[in-house]
Amino acid sequence: MYHPSMGSTDDLRRGRRAGTRGPARVGAVNLRDVAAHAGVSPATASRVFGGSEKVHDDTRAKVLASAHELGYVVNGLARAMQGRGPRTMAFVVRAMIGPTFAALAAGAERVASENNHLLFMSTTHGSADREADVIATLREQRVGAVLLVGSSESDQEFDERVASYAKDLGDVDAPLILCGRPPVTGHPELISVDYDQPAGVGMAIDELVKLGHTRIAYVGEPRGMTTAELRLDGYFAGLTRNGIAANPELVWTAANSEDDSAHTVRELLAAGTDVTAIVAMTDNIAVGIYRAAREAGLRIPEDLSVIGFDDAPIVGDLTPGLTTVHPPFYEVGVCAAEIALGLVPARNVLLQPSFVRRGSTAPPAAR
Repeated sequence: MYHPSMGSTDDLRRGRRAGTRGPARVGAVNLRDVAAHAGVSPATASRVFGGSEKVHDDTRAKVLASAHELGYVVNGLARAMQGRGPRTMAFVVRAMIGPTFAALAAGAERVASENNHLLFMSTTHGSADREADVIATLREQRVGAVLLVGSSESDQEFDERVASYAKDLGDVDAPLILCGRPPVTGHPELISVDYDQPAGVGMAIDELVKLGHTRIAYVGEPRGMTTAELRLDGYFAGLTRNGIAANPELVWTAANSEDDSAHTVRELLAAGTDVTAIVAMTDNIAVGIYRAAREAGLRIPEDLSVIGFDDAPIVGDLTPGLTTVHPPFYEVGVCAAEIALGLVPARNVLLQPSFVRRGSTAPPAAR
């Protein structure tokens, strides 16, 4: 039973123990305090918080009432480490910006919530040290699964680094799933859920060729990251498939921003490059193309056709609406989370994008 030597109820709630000065650390009330206050054994109180059905309803009510009165907070981390209560699935990404990652996270969160998991999000800011620290912390906290999300370096150093993450997380039975990135060469144990980015750019090339374009430029980030690599590869493959020789003068690099792409396209047009259509690596870049084209007095699509990639919500409201490639971001998040939680077999998955026609493409103007 509760005993006065333990101190008053208010003392316990504030974390003050009998015979001490001032408040103790937050959360000082423990399971034994709650059990004594409720007049039950610590084992019975533990069964209540563990969700056991082998406790009488009136006993459960007394324990929960005592916990509420004393301000007792269950140690969720300890419970998770024991395999009880909600576990955490981590969503680790370079930067949480834009609708792309929001859609991926929404898909993963739906699966997590439906399966008694919480989705924890963390950003690495592109720092390998920060990334390693995040993975180490998640391992220490016995995370349930980790989704490593988005484009990454396309080099051996990254491949080895991510393989070591998977090994470390495997020690605590937490799978690592690459989400929105292709499989890692030489590491078949690393599961990837991605969408076919080269095929998406190929759809854009096919559409423009069907309209009669042969002078098709590409504006995107330089090689070095997986998304830039895959989408540029899709551009060259699309040209080859349609019998069009690749021309280095039609490939221009720009950061993934409206301002930088506008600057790049101003240079492209000022150089007198004979181009009738441009495929942008992202919708952000396409918006910059719109700006530069209008500054140069060009009409879209009459003088210049433009196709983007990502189908950001805003691009349908441009004038004209942007024709673009729609990646299945939400579905990628769902599939990756299902694999991470063991709901479906662990295997590499490559989902297909779709093509969204709006008003930014037309046959080339007669010359």
